Amino acid sequence: MITTSVTDSATPRVAPLHRQSTSPATIARDLAIESRWPAWFTPRSRSARKVMATDDMEVWLLAWLPGQGTDLHDHGGRSRPCPAGFAVASGSLTHYTVVPGEVPRLNLDVIGEHESATVPATGVHALVNRGDVPAVSVHVYTPRLTMMRRYLFDESGLWLASMIRAGADW
Repeated sequence: MITTSVTDSATPRVAPLHRQSTSPATIARDLAIESRWPAWFTPRSRSARKVMATDDMEVWLLAWLPGQGTDLHDHGGRSRPCPAGFAVASGSLTHYTVVPGEVPRLNLDVIGEHESATVPATGVHALVNRGDVPAVSVHVYTPRLTMMRRYLFDESGLWLASMIRAGADW
């Protein structure tokens, strides 16, 4: 059963989720369509707020003004892989993914309102609001997100830039 950290009437009613048969992207899409969680925007960077959690999953609401985005990052890498999915509740986000290879390359997709995307357990990606209007997205992590690694990317490949840990860095 899902327990929430938000107890007001804006919290959507969510039936028990059976993670074994439901992907994080599908859960995110369903929540993005149903949710009425209030989003708040900050001029400095995208805002993020944990809105739901279970023992093995967490859900975050992110709000993005035009031009705001993330660095390239993963969700724990090979040592702590964390499959994830996200969906856009309003606006659109450009999703950059690193395509592995001898020389890695970037792929991009625009994810529109009520569309979702999967982030593989060891995938490296970034999100940017390239649109003209604010965007809101719902992100689901299974298991709970404990670490992210940030990367630099140039013509010579992908380079680890830093590691950040839950509870210490966010």
